Amino acid sequence: MKTIGIIGGMGPMATVDLMKKVILATDAREDQDHIPILVDNNTNIPDRTAAIMGKGESPVPELMKSANRLAEQGADFLIMGCNTAHYFLPLMMPYLKVPVINMIEETARFCAEQGYRKVGLLASAGTCHSGIYQRALERAGVEVVQPAGAQEEAVHRMIYDGVKAGDPDFDTTDVRKALSDMAAAGCEAFVLGCTEVPVAVSMYHLEGNFIDATEVLAECAVAAAGAKVLSHLPVRMAAAN
Repeated sequence: MKTIGIIGGMGPMATVDLMKKVILATDAREDQDHIPILVDNNTNIPDRTAAIMGKGESPVPELMKSANRLAEQGADFLIMGCNTAHYFLPLMMPYLKVPVINMIEETARFCAEQGYRKVGLLASAGTCHSGIYQRALERAGVEVVQPAGAQEEAVHRMIYDGVKAGDPDFDTTDVRKALSDMAAAGCEAFVLGCTEVPVAVSMYHLEGNFIDATEVLAECAVAAAGAKVLSHLPVRMAAAN
């Protein structure tokens, strides 16, 4: 099997979540059936949202350090658990020594394959303002709705002040209202477009028809590595009609 390289540290808990999802998505009966994984938990990578908003330094140099370290250690291809970091992927592509699986594109493809016409986006302010998900989903023929104003801020704070800060008591009232409003606007599912959001769903017991972009990426990585996939993604029965 091929070796997966994970550019991690964005954040550390989300990196663990991605690795766990790769392991759980692998049809294995013993240690030797699992996929070799290299992880570079690079916590020196500057904040991606701050960079997109023009309030912080570019993460590209540190992202490239991680990519090069992983390639030199034997990674056959790379994945990044951080959705927002994919905004910088075009700047990295000419210099990468091994291929990378684009989580944003794969998630958009999954939504289209499942027959979704309209989805809500739960992501950091940087990801929302970057437009990476909006462009990918629209190319796939899927309409996107995202929280605005105070609700967008609430989702962003849940990511930073809740999950990243390790606060189990973070107040998710406004986030739940955002989910309710997007459902009322016709969203058939919600894309968890930040690596911390799947962690938040579990941590704060959020409810909804969620499409976990981290899970999409993990299952694509398992397939690319040459292992059999045990899928945990929701299959929409209507998509077969």
